[in-house]
Amino acid sequence: MRGLRLLITSLALVVLVQLVIPGIARAQSVFALTNLGQPVDSNDARMIGRGGWGMAVQDSLNPGFLNVASLTALRHVAVKFTAYGEKNTGSDENGSRTTHRTLIPDIRVGLPIIKGRLAFSTGIQLGRSFEYRTLTTTTWITDSDTLNGERQFRREGALWQIPTALSLRIIGNFSIAGTIGLVNGTISETTDNFFLEPANLVGQPLYLANRRVQKDEFSGKMTTWSLHFGSENGIAIGASWTPAHVLDSDRKVSMGGVAERSNSQWSLDVPETYRAGIQIKLSNRWRLGGDGSLQKYGDFVGNSDWSDDTVDEYSMSFGLEKALSFERHGGMSNIPLRFGAKYRRWAYQVGGSDVEEKTFSLGTGFPFHQRMGMLDVAMSYSLVGDKAKNGLESTVWRLTVSVTGLEKWW
Repeated sequence: MRGLRLLITSLALVVLVQLVIPGIARAQSVFALTNLGQPVDSNDARMIGRGGWGMAVQDSLNPGFLNVASLTALRHVAVKFTAYGEKNTGSDENGSRTTHRTLIPDIRVGLPIIKGRLAFSTGIQLGRSFEYRTLTTTTWITDSDTLNGERQFRREGALWQIPTALSLRIIGNFSIAGTIGLVNGTISETTDNFFLEPANLVGQPLYLANRRVQKDEFSGKMTTWSLHFGSENGIAIGASWTPAHVLDSDRKVSMGGVAERSNSQWSLDVPETYRAGIQIKLSNRWRLGGDGSLQKYGDFVGNSDWSDDTVDEYSMSFGLEKALSFERHGGMSNIPLRFGAKYRRWAYQVGGSDVEEKTFSLGTGFPFHQRMGMLDVAMSYSLVGDKAKNGLESTVWRLTVSVTGLEKWW
């Protein structure tokens, strides 16, 4: 029970941090204001510390949920959550600003139905995030007046999914898995226009402010098929395929100050996703690995404002990991050591050029009493975009923490 008690305590602390940080501090990359928003990295701290790879890993002490086919190795009930805090400095033609936020992008549960053979898993995972706010000085020209004031734009919401999977070891070290997931989300865009001039004799604006709110609510289903082959003592590979799926959207538009309300329906054709990875044992404790992914957003259909700029999104990651050791009196030399790098091209262009993300990371971890779970941490630094090419760029420092609690099943 100690592993799960530590997990619950840590989760409560993270939730408390979420509650006390003011909402404006949750603003993120300036790219979240654009198109499909910002992809959320929901990998756990162990994976992020070594560059982001984990498709080929199979570990009963520290299970990874990136490839659920690996969960056939589970011997205990596993509960894992991941949270991160980040400092983001973004800049564009209007200047730069620094924001901070915390996020819990992934919570998972794994259950061994038949130890070493069949496992069940579920959870909640964020996919894309859209939160950003701007306030700009604006001038409007009318038939009778020139109006001076401010325009405030807020974009909020996220796409998330609830993946539920069964994992089965077929023979030897070969396992497969099938996942069905409920996909939901909301994108809310609010524009407020404040007309400050002209004003009357006592300084009050002559024109009333107005507001336009557009809210899209998405729902749909997705499936993923996964496989894993190999072991921790040699070469292991993993792969998955998520077919294209449709998200239905209910759009609601309302205008304050003008009598306007409308509802409409449309859909997003989310393209298919491929992932694959490899892990190679170099020595008793050192592992080399890498992952690659491709999501064919070049085939995206569903929003004419986004479609012209969408491109295939892909990523490549690689890194090294020095595995955990339980050698007696080994001290700090027993803890794992991880470092790696990741490259990702985002799913859309800005300024006619690709948005590129380059991340460098390192991490470590600490086992719980009686090997009933792990606490993993990772620090990463990312460069997103290029001001010369995109007109926007961001630098991101991120601290990621993952807690895994294990409990005996029978």
